[in-house]
Amino acid sequence: MTKRLKKIKKYIFSDTFYNNLIVSKFINIITISGKKNISKKIFYKTIEYLNGFNENKNGIYIFYEALNNACPMLEIRIKKISGSIYNIPIEISNKRRINTAMRWIKKYSLIRKEKYMYLKLGKELLDCYNKTGNTIKKKFSIYKLAESSRAYFNYKNKI
Repeated sequence: MTKRLKKIKKYIFSDTFYNNLIVSKFINIITISGKKNISKKIFYKTIEYLNGFNENKNGIYIFYEALNNACPMLEIRIKKISGSIYNIPIEISNKRRINTAMRWIKKYSLIRKEKYMYLKLGKELLDCYNKTGNTIKKKFSIYKLAESSRAYFNYKNKI
C-alpha cells in the first residue's frame, strides 16, 4: 500500500510596506519569470497612480474595493452524468473568490493597450472600482451562464 503524502503548506509572508497578506499575494500573482522586485515596483507605482484620482480615498482602499467588486460568488463546473454534460453552478470559498479576481485583473490588464504595466494595472483597477471593464464583464457572464443552468444546481453534490 502506498503512503499518503502530507500536503506541504506554502506560507506567504505579509508585505513589508503595507503589512498585508492580500497585497503580497497580488504581488506574487503579478510576478513573471520570478522577478518579484519588479512586480513590487509595479504594484507600488500603481498604488501611487491610484492615489492621484481621489483625494478622499487612498490607493490601497481603491485596490481593495476593486478586488471586492471583481470577486465572483459562483463558479461553473462541468459534470458528465449519464452521457450528457451539464454546467453546474457552485458557490466558491472566499479564498478562491479572491484568487480568481486577482488572476482576472492580471489577465485583463495585460491585454490593455497602455504603454507601461503600472498604467495597465491602474486603469483596470479603476474600471473594477467603477464596476466597468473586462473583469466585471467576465464576472457577469459567469453569472449569466449560472442563471441559465440553474436547473442543474441539484447535481452539485455529485461533483
